[in-house]
Amino acid sequence: MHDYIKERTIKIGRCIVETKHTVRTIAKEFGVSKSTVHKDLTERLPEINPDLADQVKHILEYHKSIRHLRGGEATKIKYKKTSTKKREVLAAGKS
Repeated sequence: MHDYIKERTIKIGRCIVETKHTVRTIAKEFGVSKSTVHKDLTERLPEINPDLADQVKHILEYHKSIRHLRGGEATKIKYKKTSTKKREVLAAGKS
């Protein structure tokens, strides 16, 4: 494994433990794909730093356990925005 991959993996691991952000957010911060972040955290990190990997594993399990709630919330927000725009369009049309 290349040194830059090891360094990135450790940085990502520390970042997720400190901030408890999601894989998607971490991927955006580091400019890599979600798949890369997930592979770094689940496959590479246990080989490099098992203690950090254990902490990360608990955070990822927590995120997985609440993902159905996050998805529902995102859908709710999406439809609120859509219905607000429709009301604005209808109100503008009546004027």
